[in-house]
Amino acid sequence: MATTKDVVDIASLLSWAFGFSTARSHEYISNIGLETLRLIRGGDGRPVVCAGLLQTAHVFHGKSVQAANIVHVAIAPERRGQGLAVPFVDALCDEAKSNGAVIATLFASTRPVYRKAGFELAGHEIVYEAATAALPSASRLAFDRVELDDPRLAVAYVAKTLAESGLLDRGAAHWNELRRAPTDALAAYLAEGEAAYLILDMGDKTCLKVRDWFAASPDAVQGLLSFLARFRSVYPAVRWHGAPQDDLVAAMPDKGWRLAHQEEWLLRALDPAAALRQRGYHVDQAKLALRIGDKSLAIDVREGAAEVGEGAVASDPVVCVHAPAFVQLFTGFRSASKLARYGLVAGDSAGIRRCDQLFAGPPPWVAEHF
Repeated sequence: MATTKDVVDIASLLSWAFGFSTARSHEYISNIGLETLRLIRGGDGRPVVCAGLLQTAHVFHGKSVQAANIVHVAIAPERRGQGLAVPFVDALCDEAKSNGAVIATLFASTRPVYRKAGFELAGHEIVYEAATAALPSASRLAFDRVELDDPRLAVAYVAKTLAESGLLDRGAAHWNELRRAPTDALAAYLAEGEAAYLILDMGDKTCLKVRDWFAASPDAVQGLLSFLARFRSVYPAVRWHGAPQDDLVAAMPDKGWRLAHQEEWLLRALDPAAALRQRGYHVDQAKLALRIGDKSLAIDVREGAAEVGEGAVASDPVVCVHAPAFVQLFTGFRSASKLARYGLVAGDSAGIRRCDQLFAGPPPWVAEHF
């Protein structure tokens, strides 16, 4: 566990690993909380590895799956390449599981290392950019300036998670990071009837950055884009985190926007059976025997909720999944049919179709980089 005496050394690790300024490192430590930081100490007692462990959940089809975000794993330059990362992450996963998490998620700078620790691609982080001159401006939806910590923003964000797949059930650390400096350039706007909101970063005159947003309906989407269009005289472009099938992009003209950034987040299943029980499903009723490596699970979905038991039921379709592929199947990152083409899923055609139906839904993504 980290103490106040470790703050300077942790700030240095973050600066060396991620290029943070000293001020940004200290702000980040404050935002996520010193109590969330885990360390490996060198022979002199000073930290040589650090990471944050955030208790949270990812929402899949309306249900929260208890999770831990492993954030900003930083290793001192002189200790890199010594095999510290995998056992450190394993220990973080063990702690997360003991605290109730059934999955762990992270962004990886070096994927092979984290694949050795059981992580696999699970969803998208996508940043879109549009020319403000290309934004539609027909709507007159009224927005009011509100405080950055207005509780109505968090309520609206929960509604957003229920319509998507994979979004975080945000804790204080996530919201603190969305409100990070430069706070004098930040502003939050809420539409009438709480139909939409925006948190805007206006600190860069070359690009208006949307740190967070929500729109409850097609009309609200048009209103949000039209509000952003009012900034066209100052900002030539606007950027936002969005879904692979994004509501704002769908409301844009065919030209005027582009993909500015894309990467994937990774997930490790700490307790596959519990994760399957907690997840929501679009199908009302389905049964499937799922073999993950050498372990068999009987899945019985009724009214969108799953009962999961040990061992297969002879009458149910059987699908065999390589352990790393289970993560992609679980989140909906790849379908059973696609994974079967890669040789990572096996079963008869009826079983594969049943698996496709069971894990169908919106593609998984997250609305921030954690």
